Amino acid sequence: MFPLRRTLLLLTWAGLTLNAAEAPEKDLLPLPSAAPHGLGPVALPGLSHTVIGAVSVYRAARPDLFVMTRGRAAGLYLFPFLRTDADDAPIFAPPRLLRAPFPEGKGTIIETPDGTIQGLWLEKNTLHRTTFDRSTLTFTAHGSVGLTGLAIGAQSVAAFPAASGGLDLVLDVPGESTPARGPVGNPSSADWRPYDAAGISTAAMRYRYLVAAHLPAAPASALLNLRPLSPTRRETSSAMMQISALPLGSVHPRGVITGSRLGVFSYYPSIDASPPARVLVAGVDGNALRHPSVGAAAFAYPSAQPGAAHFIASGEGALYFYRFTSRFTARGAPIFRDPVPLLQENAELYAGTLPSPSVIDWDGDGLTDLVVGNSEGFILFFKNVGTEAAPRFLPGERLRAAGREIHHQAGYSGSVQGTGEARWGYVCANAFDWNEDGRPDLVVGDITGNYVVYLNRGSRTSPALDAAHPLYCDGLDLHGMWRSRPAVGRLGQRIALVIPDGDDHLHLYWKLDDYNVEDGGKLTLDDGSLISTTYDPAGGTGRCLLDFHDVDLDGRLDLVAGTGRRGAIPNRKNGYPLPVLGQRTLNTPLFLRNVGTNEKPVFAHPQPFAHSTHGIVQPGGSHESGVVGTRLGGGAKTNLIVANESGRLFLLRGENLRLMNQDEAARFRDKPNAFPSSLPALK
Repeated sequence: MFPLRRTLLLLTWAGLTLNAAEAPEKDLLPLPSAAPHGLGPVALPGLSHTVIGAVSVYRAARPDLFVMTRGRAAGLYLFPFLRTDADDAPIFAPPRLLRAPFPEGKGTIIETPDGTIQGLWLEKNTLHRTTFDRSTLTFTAHGSVGLTGLAIGAQSVAAFPAASGGLDLVLDVPGESTPARGPVGNPSSADWRPYDAAGISTAAMRYRYLVAAHLPAAPASALLNLRPLSPTRRETSSAMMQISALPLGSVHPRGVITGSRLGVFSYYPSIDASPPARVLVAGVDGNALRHPSVGAAAFAYPSAQPGAAHFIASGEGALYFYRFTSRFTARGAPIFRDPVPLLQENAELYAGTLPSPSVIDWDGDGLTDLVVGNSEGFILFFKNVGTEAAPRFLPGERLRAAGREIHHQAGYSGSVQGTGEARWGYVCANAFDWNEDGRPDLVVGDITGNYVVYLNRGSRTSPALDAAHPLYCDGLDLHGMWRSRPAVGRLGQRIALVIPDGDDHLHLYWKLDDYNVEDGGKLTLDDGSLISTTYDPAGGTGRCLLDFHDVDLDGRLDLVAGTGRRGAIPNRKNGYPLPVLGQRTLNTPLFLRNVGTNEKPVFAHPQPFAHSTHGIVQPGGSHESGVVGTRLGGGAKTNLIVANESGRLFLLRGENLRLMNQDEAARFRDKPNAFPSSLPALK
């Protein structure tokens, strides 16, 4: 994510090295970090993760970490602590998968003064009590308490050991709400209208607030002293994501931090105040921090200073570490440094959720690197420190333009799915020498459906990008379907760009100059039919990640397409993935052979890829993720870089790939065929 320390470049990593002579099964392993000790960001199989405990399981110098991921990849993982770096940030060993006593995993895990590890779990309107056995790594139930009154609908809980015994609790519960101002329904339906005629959101607004209570040490049927803690019932919009005790020295030993869906953090200096003051957690500039991604969930992690803590935040994407500066603003807001990725050893390369990769020699050292956009809205550079035949990549560094990190997000009105998508970016970058000056540029699509170019004004070995500039066609901003990656390539003597247009058809444009293109018409199949991309309307549209590459090595640029589950290329009758592979299928890379010429491309009906030891290639997840053709990995055939939705990258060698016909592909109808997880499985 961010640059790793310079010392990493001086060392080598003795982990996995891939080459064409290895067994085909190795293709299905995610590319590993080539940093020393395999250091890389902590990330799990799901789209988002929540830290629910920082306690000493293995009696190490600092706490170990319990992290919950939800959805299809739901699981509770324990990360053993290894050491801290110079900034007191913890570094962890690879995780162990545990059995969560309650599948949703909503709750908190704490260590009481007597050394007991307790787990509190929310399930509907019940709070379950468990203890954790360090030797067996299992939880044992010890009764439950029904949540009534103010505590109904609690979504997260924080706990403090009480001086009188038992635990003092803080829970987040439903607060005020305002009704929707327009149609409420499926954002993938044809009548979905997330904004009114004035451009104002039609969505309902819902808020959460905090209540406090006491949980007795002895078995009890109800919470005691249940009372409002927040000064209002309109405290945080949408969700608090997670609550955590956050002690900040002797003056604030019983403070609480909460997260939010939109990425701000609230701090309550004392749960004993009536009502407690609420301030927004501040950055070093004194302004409120805003987490890089949506769904920020905060959890305290003890610092080297007794009685104080940093915090770890999670949401969509990786986990981040926020270091406490031991300072407060004039209004009492605690000041934390900007976030850095939380690291583990022996990590897989992590590209952020819904990755959209490009392959190019970005830094001019003669080796092909990876440049990858993601749903958080960042574009990452993964430096190749291996060879072309056996590439090895350092963890991603965020690319910058005009002195600032590139960060695309929808904001209030940039998403067809409404303001609920304000913090997503869905950046789909294509690295290509757009202005033909010998230096790689970026041509980018994103959540808005607009297309921009970042021109490289640096040197060949030291890229420096200008700020984003719109691409225009006939004087109007070039606009197509959202969440789509433009294919960019030289077709004959001209540079071409292909996107899904406003009619949901693949559309060709020819470059005129750095910022303008002209209409080249809609692309067709060899039977003359147009090529559509999606099955559903509204929010189901787009989600198509295109790339030009001469896959079959016949001298003509073909198209490869990364799709989501709801793709329908080239039509809704016999397209891929959904029409042929069914509603339960996954993202599926596709090959569209150019059977025309480079000057006048025409394409055959798309085909999915099959891997020799796996079957149909579906890296994992229902959302769109990218695929590009490449010579990385060597061999006589075209290789592929593919991605799964949870941020892993895979190098598939052409010698292990073939194309599937429709009858063969249909055998996988409603039979998802994701690559196996490389993380531990439950015994």
